[in-house]
Amino acid sequence: MRRLLWVVMLFVPVVLMGCSNGVYNVPKEQYRSMVKTLGVLPLMVDGGSEIHHPEARQVIDLLSRVNRGKEDSLVELLRQKKAYFDVRPVTGDPSALLRRIAVSRKAAGDEDGGYTYRFQPAAVAELARTTVSDALLVVVFNGAERQERRWDRTKINYLDAACDSILVSAAVVLPTGEVVWEYRSPLGEPFLNLQYPDFDEAHYNKSDQVALKYITLPGLERALTEPDEGWFGQTEVPVVYHQLFKELASGLKPGLLNPFSNGNAE
Repeated sequence: MRRLLWVVMLFVPVVLMGCSNGVYNVPKEQYRSMVKTLGVLPLMVDGGSEIHHPEARQVIDLLSRVNRGKEDSLVELLRQKKAYFDVRPVTGDPSALLRRIAVSRKAAGDEDGGYTYRFQPAAVAELARTTVSDALLVVVFNGAERQERRWDRTKINYLDAACDSILVSAAVVLPTGEVVWEYRSPLGEPFLNLQYPDFDEAHYNKSDQVALKYITLPGLERALTEPDEGWFGQTEVPVVYHQLFKELASGLKPGLLNPFSNGNAE
């Protein structure tokens, strides 16, 4: 049981925290000169990560199933940004590809939580060679527990607690294994909540103790497949994926390539 915190919100300032669009580990000019053709791997699920859901195996299977083919929309969105000579899909079995290229995972030590990955240079180089890509974009979904603030439906009451979530780790990896750009789900913005605080139970029991409960598999599937009703009508990509892909594409835009520069970046 966790203790409920009550707050009266007279006003809510909008504060943007974290690096929701990722971080470059090299100067953008250097990135542009090195990565003109980007290969995008299928979306991967790290089944060995920290997923405490009572039906963890089914959660992994659900994510893997719903992920299938979604990278095509990410490829198209990246192409629309016109920041690369080409963006091309890399085909293959997601689980096998992750085992092939990832050497290890490491729990991140900051408040954003989740994992960072080290990559096998030889495997990355071979994939880059066969797809004629300068670098590979790797997107991994992983389970993690991190301290979060969860609000009730009224946006008046909240609970601070360690919550189980599905987060996303993404990286642009050179054939040397070097990570030149990386992204992790920012604090307060998990890709998928696995738990929810039962404020109604606390209310009707006249208690200030709020229990965290796991969302059912049907509920998780509905969250993963909810259509995105935007300004211009419904998109083909579910809302959680559309939001993620917009963040990744926004972060992976180091600047437009100059078509008259004989292959050199601006």
